[in-house]
Parts: sequence; C-alpha cells; structure tokens
Amino acid sequence: MNIGIDIDGVLTNDDDYILDFTSKYCYENNIKLFDNPNEYEYRKLNWNEDIINDYRNKYFLSYIKNEPARKFANEIIKKLRLEGHKIFIITARYKTAENGTIGDENVRECTLNWLRKNEIEYDKIIFTKIPKVKEILENKIDLMIEDSPTTINELVKVVKVLYYDTRYNRNIKHENIIRVYSWYDIYMKINEIK
Repeated sequence: MNIGIDIDGVLTNDDDYILDFTSKYCYENNIKLFDNPNEYEYRKLNWNEDIINDYRNKYFLSYIKNEPARKFANEIIKKLRLEGHKIFIITARYKTAENGTIGDENVRECTLNWLRKNEIEYDKIIFTKIPKVKEILENKIDLMIEDSPTTINELVKVVKVLYYDTRYNRNIKHENIIRVYSWYDIYMKINEIK
C-alpha cells in the first residue's frame, strides 16, 4: 500500500503545543485567551493575521525543531516499510509549500532535519497546500493518515482516511473515515484493512 502521512497533528501533537504556547503568548501580550480551545489550530483564538504571524515568528520554529514525535510513530513506520508499504509524508505545514523562511531559517530544511532527528523514515516527502487531493491522486495513495478537519471533506472523496483523534475533530464522521488513537492503533487498523 501507498500510505500518506501528515506531520502536524499526526506525527506530532501540535494541538497541545498550540494550547500551551498560545496561552503563554496571550499572557505575555495581554491578549484574551481562547474563544474555544476545541477548535482547529488558530481558530481557537480570535486573532488577526498580524497576531498569528507574530506568534509564529516567536514560537513556530521552536515547535518544528523540538516538538517530539508521537510515541511509537517511527517504530510503526519502520515496521510498515519493512512489510513493503511505501510511506509518503504529505504536509501542508506553514511556509513549506512555497519553500519559505521564518527569520533566516528555511522551514522545509527544519522539517527535514526534524524527520531525521526523530528517525521518521519515508519514501517521498511532498510539501503542498491543503486539501492535498491532487498529490494523493498523483502518487496513488491508498490510505491517508490525517487529523485536519479543514481537509477531510475533500480527502474522503478520493482516499480512505485514518483520522487521528484530537479534541478539534471529534464531531466529524464519514463512512470513509476510520478513527485512530495512537500509532499502534494505526498499525492494527492498517493490518485489518490490508
């Protein structure tokens, strides 16, 4: 199988990071805290683009360099590759589609370094924008592991999705979604599918 894997929210727990560091940012800048902590990414907050960009400039590089991979992600991916599956990292991470920078650091290079540091193996990495449908079709992805509620309505039209459970996506249901809760759960569900 060709398996697509998202980074933020799937390989990492970006939601807890965002909650922790946006809280810190709000405190430091005397800004009102969450409108709804169960919303996706910065929708939790009533921030304009200038505030979001300032926050990203202060905290996003630290996240992409230092946030640990979810437990057992690299172990399961190695198992899948040994079993003959092809792994495609398909990410719409901020600033990667346009090969952009934050400060003087290239976000793609930081992402590639993070994958090496966390021993995440893959056959191909694809930097794109949401909803990732074109890339899924072009690479003949059989199964996508995703968390984003903003892309799911398009993804389910073209691929079966293992949907990594988070506080911001629990209300989404579809016949082409299988909800997963950990990397070993992902492994067991993949074995059931094949």
